[in-house]
Amino acid sequence: MTLLALVAFCDYVSAEQTQYLRKAVGDDARYEYRWLDHDGKARRIAFTLPQKTLQMLPQQQLNYQPALAMREVEVALLKAAQQIDPRVARFSLVKRHDTLSFTLSGKDDAQLEQLTQSLKDTQKATLDTYLEERYYQHYTTPLLQKAVKPNHVRYIAESVFPLIPAAQSIYDIVDEQSNARSYLNLLLSWAQAIPYDTLENRITSNGSGFSPPLAILNQNKGDCDSKAVLAAALIRAFLPGNPMKLVLLHDHALLAISMTPLATDETLMVEGLPYILLDPTGPGQLKLGEVSDSTRQGLASRNYILENIPSSAPQ
Repeated sequence: MTLLALVAFCDYVSAEQTQYLRKAVGDDARYEYRWLDHDGKARRIAFTLPQKTLQMLPQQQLNYQPALAMREVEVALLKAAQQIDPRVARFSLVKRHDTLSFTLSGKDDAQLEQLTQSLKDTQKATLDTYLEERYYQHYTTPLLQKAVKPNHVRYIAESVFPLIPAAQSIYDIVDEQSNARSYLNLLLSWAQAIPYDTLENRITSNGSGFSPPLAILNQNKGDCDSKAVLAAALIRAFLPGNPMKLVLLHDHALLAISMTPLATDETLMVEGLPYILLDPTGPGQLKLGEVSDSTRQGLASRNYILENIPSSAPQ
């Protein structure tokens, strides 16, 4: 099973972060940022996350280890097979490299079919549980490869409420009489200014490259899918109901949101509706509705997958 790799390449003027500070305030954590926005204006935010929040959010993405996953499935299958009467069916387990299969032999075809389906259900449920406990999910890449990747949408959903202080700190410095576009552009400039973390191919790094939102705040770095997840969580705190998609290309990740576009906005048509593209990755300084040439080419080739980001319910 392949582990998805997402790496971003940007060809625009680099965003600039001028200060980052994380310090303990009792049991809480305070974060301070200074950066230059898209217009070169100096910006500053500060927010505190209480200990309760820090305990709610995963602080790192656990590595996906196929061998351990296969071993867990193997144990579950062997345990289930022990319940089968050997006079009814004989069970045989077959391991080849990173795959696991089984065979059943017996005289009653109906019983064999029933037992086979039960074991397949056990195999699937065990692997699904293993992935869920580690914030992973099954995934089909744009190239139709079967893969495993971090559960981006789950991270977004679980981060919205805990990260409201971060979203509020950005809202508090939006210029008066501004609109949602102004908020999104300010948020984008902040996310793009967070240092971009050039990571190893995630197929070989076993998922260690993805940083959950809290890890980005604590380490002050992140790659494209990590920043997209963080930005989506903060956007959901400000715009809980706007339809929004996570856009996964072969080598990149960004967001698309349903808003009234300007004539110059880069958009993606989804079920007949225009979604404005927004790319939090950086270090390229890209406003709402702007994407890099490489992203534009990837979208034009339709070599991407969309994941729906559900609306956030009031807490």
